Amino acid sequence: MREKRVGPASLASPEIPSPDLGERIAWLRKRKGWGQAELAKRIGVRANQISKYERGAYGPKPAVLGPLAEALETTVDYLLTGREAKVQRDQRLRNLVPLLESLPEELRDAVVFTLDALVRAHNLAEAHQKRTKARQA
Repeated sequence: MREKRVGPASLASPEIPSPDLGERIAWLRKRKGWGQAELAKRIGVRANQISKYERGAYGPKPAVLGPLAEALETTVDYLLTGREAKVQRDQRLRNLVPLLESLPEELRDAVVFTLDALVRAHNLAEAHQKRTKARQA
């Protein structure tokens, strides 16, 4: 008799990721509220392929992993290993990049200047807070 797998499909809590690639794909897809057909459409494969990935019948081809991870707003590393990336990227910012690149050069320069100033101001504020804490200690 086969041992029952513990993972998102068998647990009441939706916060617990699975150790299995197929179950991770299903879990992430369901968190987005998508059916298999919706995910398949977004990454350019047939719905039955998504079903096979999720059941573990076979894994996605390397060329599919990138679009799959992007659609599910995760990383290929997470899909394959279940390990979270050490540096989490804000998907909102990643989604803006193509829009920003389509702006005229003058506006792109203004955006870069503004973001650079914002980052510098943040770094100065952090450095000031660290110095203040060090003096108080």
